Amino acid sequence: MLVNPTLGYRLDPGEPGLAYSAPASRSILRVLSQEVSNLVAFKKEAMREGGYVVYSNISLDLRKRGSFLAAVAGRTQVLVYKPVERIIEEDTRREIEDKINQLRAQLMRETNPLIKERLEEDIRRLEIALTVLKSGLKIPELLLGVLLDTLV
Repeated sequence: MLVNPTLGYRLDPGEPGLAYSAPASRSILRVLSQEVSNLVAFKKEAMREGGYVVYSNISLDLRKRGSFLAAVAGRTQVLVYKPVERIIEEDTRREIEDKINQLRAQLMRETNPLIKERLEEDIRRLEIALTVLKSGLKIPELLLGVLLDTLV
């Protein structure tokens, strides 16, 4: 004889949705649909704030209820990445351009081929950093500081 009890559900405080009951045979669908709607809400919130979801996980707590394996609870986890909006100051860009010009002038005066090679590498590194800054790509300020410190 099949036993199919009706399971009641509660929503977490502040969680959108309707807390309606479902028979044990349809409980997995009921809980999963609520968790998927939570995931969609998290994705919409992340996009609204200029970020995006980089990881999501939905887990269901399954237990035997009557004759069925039923979902008695669900949990949605997300990891949201929000890029930091940072305005690159003109001073930083000018500082890099000045350093490139100094190194180029030093390169013209230098006669030692080993030192010339090192100067050319330093100029290339700074030009890459300058390109990254101009294109608006985000690089850690620490990395930029280390790059400038090694060249000074």
